[in-house]
Amino acid sequence: MAKIKSQKNKKIVGIGGGTGLSTLLRALRTKPVDLTAIITVADNGGSSGILRKEYGILPPGDFRNCLVALSDAEPLLKDLFQYRFESNSELNGHSFGNLFIMAMEKVTGSFEEAIKESSKVLNVTGQLIPSTFQQVNLIAKLKDGNMVEGESEITKSNSSIIDIKLNPKDVTPSPQALKAIKNSDVIIIGPGSLYTSIIPNLLVPKIIEEINNTNNPVIYVCNIATQLGETTGYNAISHLESIKKFAPDLKISSILVNSRIEELGDNFPTSTCVLHKNFNYSDIKVKYSDLMNMNFKGHHDPEKLSNAIFEILNY
Repeated sequence: MAKIKSQKNKKIVGIGGGTGLSTLLRALRTKPVDLTAIITVADNGGSSGILRKEYGILPPGDFRNCLVALSDAEPLLKDLFQYRFESNSELNGHSFGNLFIMAMEKVTGSFEEAIKESSKVLNVTGQLIPSTFQQVNLIAKLKDGNMVEGESEITKSNSSIIDIKLNPKDVTPSPQALKAIKNSDVIIIGPGSLYTSIIPNLLVPKIIEEINNTNNPVIYVCNIATQLGETTGYNAISHLESIKKFAPDLKISSILVNSRIEELGDNFPTSTCVLHKNFNYSDIKVKYSDLMNMNFKGHHDPEKLSNAIFEILNY
């Protein structure tokens, strides 16, 4: 494995989206590291989808979750950002934080500045960057032969995914994202929805090339559980093979896999634990560790996750 560059605070870049990326940030925020999150902008569902369609902004939901994850603000302010309106009005389903980011973009003139200023309001330690500043959708070909467009529609489908693409395909990568990767010491991919949070970032042109140029440790954090429809029946190897399928040139140095087997309930069909004997990637080191959040069993425990990552890095 490539060695981490010697410096006081290691620069760690997390790539993903959704609750998985915010969990990673929450895991690492108390450590002596400088954090940057590169976030997918393919979300088109719920409050984010409505604001994206009606106001033309990038979907704010994943950024909101990451802002709160990295915030040192008072708990009340973080709760306010996550507050979701329930009413018979047009506010129904919107979160305050999404509306705040949308308004901040209109005040500052750009989504980039909106996130920077929102970070100041929430006293955020770290940097949040979209993988592209362009509006982009996902198009998936399903095993049943159907073509589905849109992150939310893909998530709702009950058929496994054969192919997935960005629309438009040749989007321009965020210069800030490429710079963050170039200046990083460690790159962590995941956890998060495989086809709708992780792979979309890797499909953005030049992202993989920039990752490989760093020769940094690249850790893939595998999900603890499968997701209905999207990854039903997958194990850790299946997750890794899907990343290799859509990002064949990506150099991954380690995969972090949960070792604890538990009944996860109806929302999580199976765990994704994998056996050594089934693993045929000689260039990728496997780290098994109990990563499960016992209060939220389909998800990672932040403290366990950060400890396992630091063990991989000998940090």
